[in-house]
Formats: sequence, structure tokens, C-alpha cells
Amino acid sequence: MPPRLVLLVGLLALTGCRNNSEGAVKLTVSYSGFKPGCIRVSVKDAEGAGEERTTELAGKGAVTGGSVTVAAFREAGWSNRLTVTAEAFEKVCTAGDSRVATDTRTVTVGKGQVANETLKLEAIDQDGDGYVSWDNAGGHDCDDTTASVNPDAKELCNNRDDNCDRKQDEGFDVGAMCASPEGCQGAWACDDQGAISCMANRLGQWHPDVDKDGQGARGPGITSCEQPEGYVANDLDCDDNNPQRHTNAAEVCNAVDDNCDGRSDEGLGVGLACSGQGGCAGLAACASDGSVRCDSPTPTVLYPDNDQDTRGAADAGVMSCEPTRPGYVDNANDCDDTRANVYVNAPELCDGLDNDCDGTQDEGFNLGASCDPGLGCTGERRCATDGGTQCAYVTQPSNYYPDEDLDQYGKEDAGVLTCAPSPGYIVQAGDCDDGNPFTHANASELCDQEDNNCNGTVDDPGACPAGGGSWVDQSAGTTNWRSVSVGNNGGVWIAGNNALRVREPGQTTFLMPTCTGDWYGVWADPRTGTAYLGGTNTATGGRGLGNASCTPGNAAQDTDVRGLTGLALPGDGLELHVVGQSRSQSDEGHAYWWSPGGSGSGGPTAIAPLWDVHGSSRDVLFAVGGYDTNASTGVGARIYRFKPSQNDWASELVQNVSGVVDDKLRGVWVVNSKLAYAVGESSSVLMWNGTAWSKHSAPANEDLLSVVAFGKNALYVTTASGKVYRYNGSSWAALSGVNTGRDLYDIAGTRPDDLWVVGENGKIFHWPR
Repeated sequence: MPPRLVLLVGLLALTGCRNNSEGAVKLTVSYSGFKPGCIRVSVKDAEGAGEERTTELAGKGAVTGGSVTVAAFREAGWSNRLTVTAEAFEKVCTAGDSRVATDTRTVTVGKGQVANETLKLEAIDQDGDGYVSWDNAGGHDCDDTTASVNPDAKELCNNRDDNCDRKQDEGFDVGAMCASPEGCQGAWACDDQGAISCMANRLGQWHPDVDKDGQGARGPGITSCEQPEGYVANDLDCDDNNPQRHTNAAEVCNAVDDNCDGRSDEGLGVGLACSGQGGCAGLAACASDGSVRCDSPTPTVLYPDNDQDTRGAADAGVMSCEPTRPGYVDNANDCDDTRANVYVNAPELCDGLDNDCDGTQDEGFNLGASCDPGLGCTGERRCATDGGTQCAYVTQPSNYYPDEDLDQYGKEDAGVLTCAPSPGYIVQAGDCDDGNPFTHANASELCDQEDNNCNGTVDDPGACPAGGGSWVDQSAGTTNWRSVSVGNNGGVWIAGNNALRVREPGQTTFLMPTCTGDWYGVWADPRTGTAYLGGTNTATGGRGLGNASCTPGNAAQDTDVRGLTGLALPGDGLELHVVGQSRSQSDEGHAYWWSPGGSGSGGPTAIAPLWDVHGSSRDVLFAVGGYDTNASTGVGARIYRFKPSQNDWASELVQNVSGVVDDKLRGVWVVNSKLAYAVGESSSVLMWNGTAWSKHSAPANEDLLSVVAFGKNALYVTTASGKVYRYNGSSWAALSGVNTGRDLYDIAGTRPDDLWVVGENGKIFHWPR
């Protein structure tokens, strides 16, 4: 098998890979000046991920150099930067056999790519004996000019260190005394064949051995055939005052010639490049104990700082020979190296993170505590985007819109964001006219000269009769029709002087039942169709559906009835309220209430003459009237409100309201529990807002006789001049089609496209057909 294939298979075991899907490096390791006995190749992630992989190879080629080729594969999880290293050893790759050459490179390898790199190893083996000169870092050859001198050589007696152990002629006892053939004492010495012989001591060759190390001092000696005390027969000692210095001494690293060969620290590599702790590069130097140390930087552990907060990831330390490294720091104070605001002792933020790495998130912020976020909503303390806290909504606010006309649609442009809406506010918007309950989004289009469904078009096609809506004259005779009542089912009841006209539900023509009396008021129960009447100098009466005549009712004692209304009670109950003027006292009024078939009750409080009564319940029930302006009592307008708990009436004191009109009031209409209107002579219009009455704008120079209203923007009145006026929320306008020049006494309707007006001389009008 070719050598390169052997090396490639060997390095596959190094990397743990069998393919190059993650990327690979093709390495050429060349060496010159020597042939290494062993080559160690290693690869690791330059960023410190994973473990280093190594393999050992035998050198190939000549004693002067050669090369090998290997492949190094990038492992999954490593970065794309690999550190590759080649180390050369004289014989074997062991810790005790120092390396003699090394080269390291960093290579960038893309996923699925193969990069090429060359590592160069250089050393000197001049005599080709397989050992590098000990003048080269890690070398063991003490004489690289002689192949027979190396650590594997046999030591001879030749005044030379043959086996490079830094000793000469060890084991031959050179210099020891012996008996020479000449009769004088001699000393053992090396001969020309490398053996030891007893040489006769020539005269003058005894040298002092002061340090008693068996070797004499250099310089002149003394002559004697016998050995003098304290003298030896050699002059090998280069320092006779130090027993540690002699030719057989081991050379130690101390800048001293210990073995007296004329050199100090030879073969110890002092000053040569070396690899110290953690593989850090340095220069060999002497230690205090005479050994050789590598004077290299102490490696430090550096930690990646990916989030650049100057704190390193605790579980990702790497050894470094340099004190700094781009992207690394010298501390492990980061428990999350992906966020710059998370590290040991960092300011704790309210962000769902353990910023200070103490094992607890968002401590000290009282999260979840109740708080007031405003707008009447409930809230709790939560984290804000800036790292602080905020009072967040638990109950989310909604837009609420005022619904003054109670049509369940709020005024579109008046929304209020809140969790605690004021009374009268609702969630649903869509009302383009909050003063008219028949005008809102999705409403049915009526023939009322309004945009009921808020689509931008007044009276959509089909809402009005062909040719448009108009006031249809349905006048009957010459009777003064004083009152009209309209039911939700289409029935119409009209009362006047000795007459009653009835258009029963589902019919198109009027009936004329016999109902004798000078009637001023009529009210029909929408549930049964029974009409109740009241008039001058007469008892009240009633007429059921289908009856040919009226039946007598309760007497309104001493009273000319001018108005009446009914209130539906729970179940089939009914309560009638009548008001009028005393027949015996022209400046007094009376008010009665009773259930049909029962006895009437009158309020004990003295009140002014009354002309009309209307209400939506016993709690919201008003009667209006008053005195002529020339009366001695002053201001004529009067309004009274029924007090259910007392079964009596109390004055609303409108005569005390600034700017109120002087003349008596002739009509009243309750729209709902927070809205009512009263009208009267001399252009008098008053509005009640659920709490108090105030003056309202009115048609100029008119005596107003009756009123019906559906909301603040849908208000209709009739006048003594024979006109019908409408208020649309901003102004009054006389409606065309009605202008009799005579009193129009009453107006009624269930909605703006079903209005009835009655008046003097038999006048009856209906809108719109």
C-alpha cells in the first residue's frame, strides 16, 4: 500500500470522520536537514470547540529530509477555522523524548470544501546518525560532526563523551592510582585504542586535589615517585575548590562549566525555542535547581464573549498563550453569552431574563401586583419594553359611545375609551344622529326626510310613496278635533266636540261610534285598542274595539278634563291619569288617577289649571298648564311631576327658571326616562334632561299647542296658526303641506313616518300617505 494511503487511513482515526461533508484540509508535512523518527500531527477547532485529535506517523524519505501527506477532517460542531500542528521527534513520539521541530498553522475550511496547507519542519543532523545536534532545540547529539558520537554509542576511554551523557570516560576509573611497571606509582589513563592502561607517573605530575574529587588542579605540580598526601596523578580539575566540578561531573544548567570541557550548559538547549505549559512558545533557560525550564508565558483561560458585554461564557473556556484574544475575555461571569444585558451582577431588568445570573428572574419588581392603569380598568404590574415596569390592563378598555336616543347605537364621533362607562354609554357605535332613535346604521329607511340608515342618502328609493311623502288631508266634517291617539298596531283614535273617529287596526277608513261629549283628550291602550276619553263638564268614558258607542266611565269631579294618558302596569294592569281645570275655581287645576272600573283618586296638592299629561312610568309622569300672563300670580307656566310614593303631584318650579316663558303650557311629551318636552303659548318650549327643566329654542311668534318627540333631533310641534314645525337638532322649520290658518290642537305618532295632526274645523292630516 502506498505510504500516503497509510497516512490517510491513520488520520481518519484522528478526526473520527469518514467523509468530508463538514470540510477537510489536505496537509503536506515536509522536513529538511534530518529524517524524523516520529511525526505527530494534530487538528483542533481554532475557537476551542470540541477536543483536539492527534495521530503519530513514521518519517519517510532520506536522512536529509522528505515529506508525508495527510488529511484532516472538520468535525460537526467545530467552527470553520482549524488549527493544524506537526511535531518532529528524533526517535519516538513520547513525552520523555523532546521534539526537535514544530510548525502550526490556522486554516479556514468551508463546509464541504477541501483546503490545502503545508507544514515545514527543520532541524540539523549533520552526521546522519538519526540524532539532531543538541545545539538545536530538543536535540541529543553532542557531536553532530561524528556519526559514532550519539546517545546510542558505546562509551570509550578516549577523553571524549561518546554517548552524549555529558560525562567523559565514565566507568574507566581514569586517574585512579595503579602500580606502574617502572616501580613508581602510576595512574589509569586512556590509550590510543580507547582502552585503559596504568601509566607510570612521570616526575612533576602530582597535582593538588583540594576538593577531594579525585582530580587535581591544573598548573604546575610537584615531583615525587610516591604520591604525596592530598595530591593526585592528574590535572583534570578545572575548579579544585568545588567537588561538583570535574570531568566526570554531570553538566547542569547553571552557566558554569561543570564537566570541565571548556563549555557551560552545553547540550541543554539554553536559549533555544521550546514549548512550555499549555504548549506556549518560549526559550529554554536555567532553573534555580540546575534543571532546564521553558521560559514561556503562563497560559491563561479565556472565555468567549459573543454578546460583547465584557463577560465570558462560563462553560466555554479555552487555553491561550496570549493574555488577550479577539472575541474573548479573561472572566467567566456570563450565564447567557447571547444577551449583552445578562451577566453576573448586572442590573436586574424586568424582561423575563435572569439578568444578574443569580438564578431568579425579574426579582424586586413586584410583578402581578394590582395597580390602576386608568380608564376605570383593573390592572397588574408587568414588565415594560424598556426594562422597567408598567401597569398593564387586565381588563382591556373599550370604546363606549353615548346613546342619548336609546336606539342601542352610539354616536360615532364621540367614543370614550374606558372600562367603566358612564350611564347612557354603549359599546356599539354607528349612529349618525344620536337625537333620533330611528336613525342609525342598519336602520330601516323611513319616509321622514332623514338618512335613517346612515348611508349618506335621504329617503332611499322605496321609502316614500311614488312622488314622495306628503301630508295627506283626511279632514272630517267641521268638528274641532282636539286630541288624537295612535297605536303601534296602526289604529288611530280622534276625539272632538261630541264626536269620535276610529280607524281600527288593519282598516283604511274611519268609523264614527256614538260618543256624546265635548272631548279634549283621548288615549288608546295599544294592547287592547280600547280608547279612553275626557272632556268638558262631563265624566270620562271609553270605547272598546268594535263597539258602536262609548260607555260611561268615572267622573272627574268638578273638572273640565283637558288631557289624559294611560300607563301600562305589569300583567294586564292599567292606570289612567287625567288633568284639567276646576269648574268652580277657574284658577285651580285638578289631577286624578285610577284604574278602569275602580274609583278615582285626586292629588290633594292645589295646582294650577292643567292642559296636558304624559309619561313613560309613574316615576316619569308630568302634567303641564298654568295661568294667563295677566294673572295676578305672575309667570304663567307650570309643570308638575307625579310622586308615586305620595300619590300626589309636586311643582317642578319652572317659574323660577331664568328665562322661562310667561304664558301657560299646552302640551307635554315624555320621550324616555331622561328626556321630555313641554310647549306652550308665546313660543314656549322647555326641555327636561332627566334632572331639571331648561328653556329650549322655539319657532318664533307662535302659540304652540301640542308636541310629540322621538329624540333631541326629532321634535314636532303644532301651532295656533295652523302649522307643524320640526326641530332637527339645530334649527326649526315649518313643514310644507300643512298651513290651515286655524288651531292645530294635537299631534301624535309612533315614529317619524306615521304622524297624525288634528285641529279646528275638522282638520285631520297624516304623514306621509
